[in-house]
Amino acid sequence: MIKTGTLKSFLDPLHSIAWLRSDRFYRVLIFVGSISVISWLFPIGGRFEYRYDLNEITKEAIIAPDNFPVLKSPETLESEREAARRAVPYLFRRDPQITTAQLDGVVDLFTRARGIQRAENRLDQSRQRAYRYEYRDIERFTEAQRAVERDSTEVVDLKSNFAQRFLLDLDLNAPNWSGFFRGESPEGQKINYTRLQRELERIIRDILAEGVLNKPKSELEDYPVALVSEGVEEVVDPKFLLDREEAWAKAKTRLQAQYPIEVPVESSVGSDLLIYFIHPNLIYDEETTLRRREAAEDKVPISKGFVLKNERIVDANTKVTPEILEKLNSLAAAKSQAIASAGGIQLWLPKIGMVAITVILLLFFYAWLYVYRDSWFRQNRVLLLTNLLIVFILAIASLFHHRFELSEYLIPFTVVAMAFTILFDARTSLIATVSLALMMGFLVGNKVDFALVNLLAGSVAIYAVRRLRRRRQIFTAIIYIVSAYAVGITIVEFLKYTNLTTLGNHLMYASINGVLSPIMVYGLIGVLEVIFGMTTNLTLLELSDFNHPLLRRLSREANGTFSHSIIVGNLAEAAANVIGANSLLCRVGAYYHDIGKLARPEYFIENQFRMENPHDTIAANLSAKVVISHVKEGLRLAREYGLPQAVADFIPMHHGTARAEYFYQKAISEDGGPDRVKEDTFRYAGPKPNTKETGILMLCEAIEAATKSIRKPTLPRIRQMVNTVIELRMTDGQLDECPLTLDEINRIRGDASAGTGIIGVLKGIYHVRIPYPTADRKPAEEEAKEKEELSEAAVFEGTPTE
Repeated sequence: MIKTGTLKSFLDPLHSIAWLRSDRFYRVLIFVGSISVISWLFPIGGRFEYRYDLNEITKEAIIAPDNFPVLKSPETLESEREAARRAVPYLFRRDPQITTAQLDGVVDLFTRARGIQRAENRLDQSRQRAYRYEYRDIERFTEAQRAVERDSTEVVDLKSNFAQRFLLDLDLNAPNWSGFFRGESPEGQKINYTRLQRELERIIRDILAEGVLNKPKSELEDYPVALVSEGVEEVVDPKFLLDREEAWAKAKTRLQAQYPIEVPVESSVGSDLLIYFIHPNLIYDEETTLRRREAAEDKVPISKGFVLKNERIVDANTKVTPEILEKLNSLAAAKSQAIASAGGIQLWLPKIGMVAITVILLLFFYAWLYVYRDSWFRQNRVLLLTNLLIVFILAIASLFHHRFELSEYLIPFTVVAMAFTILFDARTSLIATVSLALMMGFLVGNKVDFALVNLLAGSVAIYAVRRLRRRRQIFTAIIYIVSAYAVGITIVEFLKYTNLTTLGNHLMYASINGVLSPIMVYGLIGVLEVIFGMTTNLTLLELSDFNHPLLRRLSREANGTFSHSIIVGNLAEAAANVIGANSLLCRVGAYYHDIGKLARPEYFIENQFRMENPHDTIAANLSAKVVISHVKEGLRLAREYGLPQAVADFIPMHHGTARAEYFYQKAISEDGGPDRVKEDTFRYAGPKPNTKETGILMLCEAIEAATKSIRKPTLPRIRQMVNTVIELRMTDGQLDECPLTLDEINRIRGDASAGTGIIGVLKGIYHVRIPYPTADRKPAEEEAKEKEELSEAAVFEGTPTE
């Protein structure tokens, strides 16, 4: 027998494993992960404590707690470092071996050219002998022909070796090069190899003596140049040196002075050879140059004086000048360094504070979700999405402000405000915006004014897209956001006596932000919808288009059902508006709730125009099976056409587990009593409505079908029918899982005089008027008969049209 304690110790680990797999564990994991990332993004230490902006008014006097150096501003330090870098010249080293190698190459080229010339002459002589003996002496002709082949092969081999030796990417059979190898121009003018060789050697020697850089002058910018020649380094003016392009141009000019263009062979071939043989002989020493510049940067001091202990840095209520700002930033840096050096608890206190702030602000948002949006709070994917959006914008803020040191007004804060509104709703978005604005204010350095500006811009952005009915609303939000930033920034900057230049810069960055943010949201929403399976108003707007393939089929193949769906959509939208539910989702859900009737449209009375009712010839249980199957067919079509789950839910939930009352009563009358009829055969599979929107559609669908059965629709009859249908649905327990309250159901019912809710729409559909009181009253029997007719119509409401 196992002891109780032993059994408990055995089962405890199993309970732990089960908890680790629970939804609560994942919610805790998401929360802790978000806290960790956000806290890591926050600045710590003195940077957080002594954060002031230029021209801002100090709140209290600041006294130096210890001696510390006054650090130069980042701009000043970078400017001085840039000046130090520019004082270090580019270092080039002259390589004398390049001149020797190039001149030797010229000698080798002309030696080979003379050899090719002699081979060409022998080939010409062999061809002449072959021509002379061709018809005179066959034996001598044959010998001469062999000589032609031998000499031709020799010329080809010599030219091939020439091309391989000098790697000339030229056509050596071109007229000018052919003339060069033969030693005469096409006009028959002899080429003086000795003179051409001497001129080329002189030009190459002179150009290389001046110096040819292996780096284009355009890359030198305004830096000086140092030249090391034979161990001696001297700074020279770059204009006295040549880069490769300048050297080639100068060499060609000198060659043309000796060989004008009228002498094409020497001029053309000489230009090609100058380009080939003039190589840079001033070689850039990159390693030494960079090492010297880094050393010059390191020598630039980062401070420009000291503040002594107990020295007053600034008084209270004083405008922060550039000098004061440098001292405050220096004090913040000194304190951060002192905390880091001291270690211990002092090092962890700022981090603990950051974690505490993050926890409080994030819990504020979590508490809202838990109390007012519990269904979302319990969905891990929704919770993960909300946290990712918050972390995403804070990471961008940290990157922009602390890493790239860009203006904080470039941070696209309103992206998250609009994304929350489109993905969820305006109230949730407003709470998230408040939490996020406060986090953002701490993140950029305890800036309350920046948090207030963001809160204003975020609230206006929420207002702009709160009821998204057209895609262009996202882009018209640009005007709202830019205007909100302009007003908020102008007010806070005027309070700080900011000069107009700084104010203009802030407004410019905020305008760029306001223009780009809605565009970013438009792309971001599409990605999030796919990844997290969300259905936004943008998707619903696409589905509400009557050109959607399913709605086109419904209008063609089941026109009566299509008209019924449109009317139900109008009723559902009006009902949703009065209680603040998602009216667009209700309308779209109504459009698609009966798409399953496309399988057998003729079995539903709204599509039976001047035709026999098929239900008259089949058994009641078979009729019920056909009618109930439209839910299953609807779900199949929803999967086939890729309808979002939020829309597909309306298909089974608009009937819930209700009973097909008409056919049930018909089966009772046919089979001889309720005991002989299986009730489950006549009930829909469900599930019951579990959202306000699906609950609204159930009521509207039933009421629309029931009111059609009223013979003479008057406002009292319609009102009585609406009340009866709602009461029947509630009595049957179809709204037990729906979060609709009695007050909301009463408002959904509507008011004819105010034109709200379901009754307000039905009054317009049937064009009824409120009857004026008269002295004549109907007999009690007639009123009782009308009431009985309404009750009977409600019981059998719409069943043939199910």
